[in-house]
Amino acid sequence: MENSIIADLEESYGLTCNQIVPVEGGWLNQKWKVSTDKCELLVKQFSNMRYSGDKLKLVESALQRQIILEKNGVPCPSVRLCGGHAIRLLNNETAYMVMEFRRGKVENPNTVTIMQMRSLGNACGLMHKVFLQLPALSVRGFPIISGRIMDSLWANFYACKQECSSILPIEYRKALLMQEPILKQLTNRFFDKMPKGIAHEDFSSDNILFDVDCVSAIIDFDRNHYSYIWHDIGRAILSFALKDDRMDMEKVYAFLEGYSQHLALTLPDIADALRLSWCIEVPWWIKPELFRANREKVVRFKNEMLWLTEHWFELDSIICSIDFRFKKSFQI
Repeated sequence: MENSIIADLEESYGLTCNQIVPVEGGWLNQKWKVSTDKCELLVKQFSNMRYSGDKLKLVESALQRQIILEKNGVPCPSVRLCGGHAIRLLNNETAYMVMEFRRGKVENPNTVTIMQMRSLGNACGLMHKVFLQLPALSVRGFPIISGRIMDSLWANFYACKQECSSILPIEYRKALLMQEPILKQLTNRFFDKMPKGIAHEDFSSDNILFDVDCVSAIIDFDRNHYSYIWHDIGRAILSFALKDDRMDMEKVYAFLEGYSQHLALTLPDIADALRLSWCIEVPWWIKPELFRANREKVVRFKNEMLWLTEHWFELDSIICSIDFRFKKSFQI
């Protein structure tokens, strides 16, 4: 940590750092666990390669919303303010924030439990409920208009198809061709019926910490903005319930039970949330270069999109396959 930040922590926040330990995670940003006489905190320095002044303003707004969430019982770290601001600007090169350090473990489809999935659904539902109580935001910076997403999907498809030569990975060419029947039946009506509001927009396993039975913290609200809120649901289901090319319906239903304690949600809604996630994310992950990548996280995202592409037309039967006897036995 830069000496200027250490000095400013004491001068601006009244914090004397007894121990500073680097924390992994966060593309290009730097994080440290800071121990003081009274508590443990997380200090995050924003990368000036990733964050311009305008982008930091958007993150500031997002962090102010995180503060509202925490005050309303959503399990997320409390943010320390300085002069009413969540982001402390030392100079043109240095911007950082201070928040509560939350302990917890990152889980995956192999390790997450039914109780943790129910807690995740509960936390997600409460987060969306609180977000929906906030004033509507500008849609600047996000293609919330359904036509824009359709145009983007078709433009991406045609651009990729033109480059689809024999030198590209055969798996990629196959994945691209499988998109066409989906796009031909997809209309703006699908997007028009999707609930809109403020969403986390990075609701993946990396950003959710668990203790033994429940969610201990939802983190990294940098991207939260006005969007399709069911994208969070689809992303959570993909990140935690899709295992070995099979959807674990016990975990899906556990999430549904938790979410439904705050907002209405049905199994067909979850099927549509998965389709929505495909519409938003397929241009990100179905790219030629990613079919040559071997990073575990990238491979996981790519394979999730491939699974959705393959099962698009049968998602309703897959997700809605829970019969009454199972649901009855599953209740606590």
